Amino acid sequence: MTGLAAPAAHAVEAGSSDASITVPDEPDQDSFPAGMTAPTENQEARAIFQAWKRLDTGLAANIGVSVPSRRPIEQMSLSSSYGMRVHPITGKLARHNGVDIPAPYGTPIYATADGIVGRAQRLGGYGNYVEIEHGNEIETRYGHMSSFIVRSGQQVKKGDVIGYVGSTGRSTGNHLHYEVRIEGSPVNPLPFCASDSMTIAAMTGHKKLAMGGPE
Repeated sequence: MTGLAAPAAHAVEAGSSDASITVPDEPDQDSFPAGMTAPTENQEARAIFQAWKRLDTGLAANIGVSVPSRRPIEQMSLSSSYGMRVHPITGKLARHNGVDIPAPYGTPIYATADGIVGRAQRLGGYGNYVEIEHGNEIETRYGHMSSFIVRSGQQVKKGDVIGYVGSTGRSTGNHLHYEVRIEGSPVNPLPFCASDSMTIAAMTGHKKLAMGGPE
């Protein structure tokens, strides 16, 4: 698989009661550093999602494939999107392989598809970390948890609680770092978060949006 890079999903300011985040069809070229060209990766991610969704409704039951297709946290906003960014801790330009989803400490985190837990452990910049394998080299990753309640080798169902939001690892505050990987390569997770809906309702009541990352 070719490397997939950064769409420009836009974070909302905390405390905006009716705001939403809409994933654009094309990234904003002006949001990328000089000399860099924003890719059209959102279209590729949507195509991947639609292909796997078709498989998930039929053959998947027989070959053990499940496609991530729900939100890992019920109410979502973004404090940091997928792709190139200035790292909130190092201050250096770096690729962000997932999205940062701020939420209060202890907010439940859900498995986004059926699967087998690959790892559930403390892991470097991820902090408390869970990795779920969904078949055919599809994987989701969940980082910065306050705690996790699953173990390696455990079978989980879509919608099962796997842990709780925290700020472990390299993190500036309580949030979830969420990734989707296919054949080992990260892809934009947003098309996989809400099925056919590309809009994620913003959370309210947060004056400061937390972020972080293992990168």
